[in-house]
Amino acid sequence: MVTYPWQALAAGGAAEFDRKMSTTVHYATGNHRRPAAAESTFLPRISIFMRQRKVWPPALLAGLLWRGLTHLGTHRKVLRFLLKLPPLAEFVFSNPTFAIKYLAPRYLARDLTVPERASCFLYHYRRLYAALPDQLLRRTLKEDLTLHEMPEGANLFALTMGLSRPYGEEGELSLHLCVNGEIAFILSFTIVPGSVAQSQAGEILLITRLQGIKGAYPQISAATKALHDVAPAALLFAALKGVADAFGIGEIAAVSAARQSSYHRDYAAFFQEAYDDFFAQVGMSIGATGFYRSSIPLQGKPLAFIKRGHKLRTKEKRAFKQEIRSACAGFFQELAPAASHKLPL
Repeated sequence: MVTYPWQALAAGGAAEFDRKMSTTVHYATGNHRRPAAAESTFLPRISIFMRQRKVWPPALLAGLLWRGLTHLGTHRKVLRFLLKLPPLAEFVFSNPTFAIKYLAPRYLARDLTVPERASCFLYHYRRLYAALPDQLLRRTLKEDLTLHEMPEGANLFALTMGLSRPYGEEGELSLHLCVNGEIAFILSFTIVPGSVAQSQAGEILLITRLQGIKGAYPQISAATKALHDVAPAALLFAALKGVADAFGIGEIAAVSAARQSSYHRDYAAFFQEAYDDFFAQVGMSIGATGFYRSSIPLQGKPLAFIKRGHKLRTKEKRAFKQEIRSACAGFFQELAPAASHKLPL
């Protein structure tokens, strides 16, 4: 009988893993360097994280280290959960920083506490583990899944979904509009407890990134023209509603511009247009916490209020978006019977 590393860890608990992975790190104080031993997997993962890039601002590193050390109980809870489930444990061993991403200062949205971020991270992966067959979950973590393809003339437009990368702090999963195999537009989201956005719903889909790829304007323009004049953001929003249908989630929330992870005042007008204006346009309303929210389905403007001459085009666009929604829901619903896990604790 073969025992895999994550099985041994789950059986022996995180304490033994901590003992094996304990290390000595150094931090600077003035002109001196002091060793600090720690019995936690957090520290070796931080050291790996630091080596992955050439330049790290000292304040960012200090903050990450401080949040980890002051929330060791939370980190152990996250680690124990990940190591219990084979698809996630495999991914943690090949991607060590995955287990500490929730400690990033602007993970998902600005001004979330570390416990809130950990709660979102844990809930999302509990939900995926329960809803997806193991093989599909593994694929979702490692590659992009093609949910729907739309050949139009010489171009192939596709909607894909996979783990958010390289900007994993801005959402756990990303929906992409691809043009001839290249990503042109991204919508990132996470399945989180409704309480994060002060919703009465038990769970919601939280949109945390909505952005076109730099330099992809020609592809975005071609896609909009070919796909019934439906803008990429609206197209991916329709796809997200399909995901919500498949997972049985009845509410969507979204970060406001000011709470978006990458928000900067110098680009306030851009963020307002990309986030606040779009979410208001699709019928979402903002709450006191800075999150837009709406139940599904969102109600569009009644056709009686559409200008004469635009009604037919509006009907066509709505029918196309419904087609997208149904196709994306169908992708998951077809595979749902193969999922055999209960929602893990």
